[in-house]
Amino acid sequence: MVANLVEGVKGFNYLDCLNSLQFLTQHCFDSNRNQIRISPVPFFQISSIIFETLPTDFDKETKKISTLFESFRSFNCKPNISKEFYEFAKSTLNKHEQNFSQSLTGLIEASKYRIEKIHPDKDSKFKTKKLIEYFESESYSQHLSLRLLKLVAKQLNITLAEQELQNRAYFLRNKLPLSTAFPQWILCKVIKDNIDMNSKKSKAKRWNWVWDYQISFMISQNYIDKKKIIIVTSDKEIVEVINSKGLQDNVMNVHEYLNFLNIP
Repeated sequence: MVANLVEGVKGFNYLDCLNSLQFLTQHCFDSNRNQIRISPVPFFQISSIIFETLPTDFDKETKKISTLFESFRSFNCKPNISKEFYEFAKSTLNKHEQNFSQSLTGLIEASKYRIEKIHPDKDSKFKTKKLIEYFESESYSQHLSLRLLKLVAKQLNITLAEQELQNRAYFLRNKLPLSTAFPQWILCKVIKDNIDMNSKKSKAKRWNWVWDYQISFMISQNYIDKKKIIIVTSDKEIVEVINSKGLQDNVMNVHEYLNFLNIP
């Protein structure tokens, strides 16, 4: 939403994004800590859950981000945020979305090559069926979890035996089931619907799957301070994946959430 403020009041969805940020920063402000509560990115979740470590400057950086977003807490004045920050947010968003799209395309092409090698004489319908089966399999879920774990371990400069990494990858996908279920769903969606990830429509509507993917790490059977974690959304795709993992009690639309909070 911050990235969409770069063009100013005449920009696309400027007011919607600004009002949403104002509401969210008010709603997520922790008066006891005197800071805005911010969900950690997947890297920090995996670092904490799987490797029981966090960067030494984690709290400092979280506080820095919280302080920055306090500029949005007022509904009566313009946020004291520089245009340079909005431009940085926009360029960062574009980079992550493009990298995510390229990663998806790379995974699909590599898997197509694998299927082609195994079944060179079969027709395209058969190969597509096998490709979807491969992406939906438990073994591919484990592969994705292990791949993610190795990326985090590398950044943390942690070296573990292969079997230990396999065990922790299995633990991760059971602890955070959507961490693999959501990318599996995306890969199958791209194949089933024959989606061109480089099309104009994909750049506008599908590249932002990367942010849904990051949000999916927050949805599980885990609790925070003995309270269930709830995602508030009406996004049909996210809800579909959440329901597929039996987590339908962890999702509300905005009207249900407001009722839950007893807000008219």
